[in-house]
Amino acid sequence: MAPALWAATLLAAGPAPAAQVAVNLEQVGASDLGRPGVFGDVTVVGTTAVVATEAPPAAGTACPATAAQVVNLKDPRHPAVVASIPLSAGTTAALDALAVEGPAFTGDLLAVALSPRAGCGSGGKVAYYDLTDPPHPRLLAETAGAATTISLAQRRDGQVLAVRSDPAGVDLSNVTDPARPAPLFRWTDPLGRDRGCAGAARLQDDGEEVVVARGDGRVYELDPTGPARPAAGPAEGAGGEPHTTHAALLPLGNRTIAVVSEEGCTANTVAGGGRLRVLDVQRGAPPSEEEPISYPGAGAPGRLVGSGSLAYVAWHAAGLRVVDFGEVTPRTVAQFAAADADVVGVALLPEHVVVTDAGLGLYVLARPDEGGGRAGFWSQFLTLLPYLGFPLVAAAFALLPRWAARRSPAGAPQTAGSPVPSGARRRRA
Repeated sequence: MAPALWAATLLAAGPAPAAQVAVNLEQVGASDLGRPGVFGDVTVVGTTAVVATEAPPAAGTACPATAAQVVNLKDPRHPAVVASIPLSAGTTAALDALAVEGPAFTGDLLAVALSPRAGCGSGGKVAYYDLTDPPHPRLLAETAGAATTISLAQRRDGQVLAVRSDPAGVDLSNVTDPARPAPLFRWTDPLGRDRGCAGAARLQDDGEEVVVARGDGRVYELDPTGPARPAAGPAEGAGGEPHTTHAALLPLGNRTIAVVSEEGCTANTVAGGGRLRVLDVQRGAPPSEEEPISYPGAGAPGRLVGSGSLAYVAWHAAGLRVVDFGEVTPRTVAQFAAADADVVGVALLPEHVVVTDAGLGLYVLARPDEGGGRAGFWSQFLTLLPYLGFPLVAAAFALLPRWAARRSPAGAPQTAGSPVPSGARRRRA
């Protein structure tokens, strides 16, 4: 964030987190995280949240101090900051966390991806922390190279994967022992470099698939289990202005969709609107574009997470939107917005939703019912419809004459070949 924009966010922040506007997600707790500050990405693990935070720049520099605030959520009504992890000044932080169980490491793992801001140096890195004891985070390892996003997943075989994106491509690493990250493969952008502002790469929760969304609208599918297989894609976006992108993967019955948010990232970007792209993802095939989702008015979609058939989207000035993809037509089923909202981050606990507002801090919300991750009836029905066509037509031809006969008035003559109603047979017996 540029210094002027950073200052403007602080000035617009207003009072500490206030009661929600008339929306339908219940606010359980809130914290201003010890402002002043500008708050960004959020991740959760166990009963702990971690929030990327920028503090006012030190004297003589325009680059804000950067930290990761560790927040105890054991009592969700009263979130409490218990630690602060200092990060490189002038960097943007992207976060992910995962509860890991394995032979080399068992506990709560935090990954922090750092990318330098313009005019604030070069480089960047990904750092891994042991967060099992939240008041005392412990650095395990660092890997060089700027990264715009980081995503963690543990496979069924116990292997822990990390995928990071950068302007030139994507790296996949084995972090089963997070103190010794081991590179697995590198995917290089076919165009040499992302033509947008910042792309994203997201692992499916079971580590079986990766979706890569570039800031210029291209979307690819990668197979982390078969790194030698070429990337499938791209699905091309609508073009136009460059974007900052974020992505989530939602398994819906017998198919998987990628939900990709696109928000403008240049000085000429028109505020408001924005859209969610929806793509069908199949291993080995280019992602297939479906009808996008957009809303009029202020706000654009930013960071998002998926669970079941729901996508939880930080929609800036429009607050948090919860979109259900389990029906024929995706629809917003829940929403939350504080007064003067700028919701920029979202993460999920078993019973709560945690969101961050750039100027106000952190909110804890009651989590809506999700239906256990199953696709809705109509979504499953439409998926099966092509296979049901012939049986349905055959059944109709077999049943219609019987239905017509039963609808005939008593004593009406029967046409030749028409079946005799069962009641008539009983009368003749």
